[in-house]
Amino acid sequence: MYGNTIWDDIKWQYKFGSDVIKLILVNVGVFVVVQMLFLFSFLTQNSNFGDSIFSAFSLHANLHVLLYKPWQLFTYMFLHEKFWHILWNMVALYWFGNIVGDLIGKSKVIPIYILGGLVGGFFYLTAYNLLPVFANDVNIATAIGASAGVTAIVMAATTISPNYEIRLFMVLNVKLKWLTAAYIFVDLISIQYDNPGGHIAHLGGFFIGWLYIVLLRSGTDMAKPFHAVQDFITNLIAKKSNLKVAYKNENKQASSQTRKQTTAKQNNINVNKQEYLDTILDKINKSSYESLSQEEKDFLFKVSQED
Repeated sequence: MYGNTIWDDIKWQYKFGSDVIKLILVNVGVFVVVQMLFLFSFLTQNSNFGDSIFSAFSLHANLHVLLYKPWQLFTYMFLHEKFWHILWNMVALYWFGNIVGDLIGKSKVIPIYILGGLVGGFFYLTAYNLLPVFANDVNIATAIGASAGVTAIVMAATTISPNYEIRLFMVLNVKLKWLTAAYIFVDLISIQYDNPGGHIAHLGGFFIGWLYIVLLRSGTDMAKPFHAVQDFITNLIAKKSNLKVAYKNENKQASSQTRKQTTAKQNNINVNKQEYLDTILDKINKSSYESLSQEEKDFLFKVSQED
């Protein structure tokens, strides 16, 4: 699916699956905790216990509730109540998250997922508070699930390489653009039937997944705030470790000059790498991942490892 040989598939998944696996583990971990809470409520005949905790972290359409519980806009995207709900979300997250990691770097997966959840939640809140059809439900409706984050990843993969083929049911090769188009169509027509809030949130995910890649191609990476937070935490931990390096006074000026020269060289290298990466992404967009030469695939592999 992702390489030319079985070994390529195994190596690819090992290298690029880490952030995807982290998201899956968080979702599954939360699901297990939720189920234990419901089990405890059942055994103690205290139905309000599990439901009240679950409700506290679900996304309420009522803006008054969200005002006092703003964390819901983040926590809802990791909540699942039913087994099949989390199963299909995690399967899609694994498939498409690995594709995104392969094409633009593994560090992009988590930011896209979170952006998808946030924008999907915003679409959901906007629809329920502005559209007359939801006027009777706005005070009782809640949203849960990773679907908006997953659809953002699906659309990101599709926008990068619309002709990328995946194998469905081990027999049918389908291009991402057709699979995603069908997904969007089903969400649109399903709004009028069941789970309208969920389908609207999916559309928000699709939108931000597309926008993320469009902006990335123009030089704007929406993941920068996420990386900035990560760097801040890393630096904070490093400072607390009290690791110090002593330099001799006579070597300070020489060391400073050497660092400036090294930084200049690295900047030039980064510019050339970015230009080459843009060329490869354009080629993937026009043709497919399979159209790349082995050298280009190796370069993508190396860049993804560095993220």
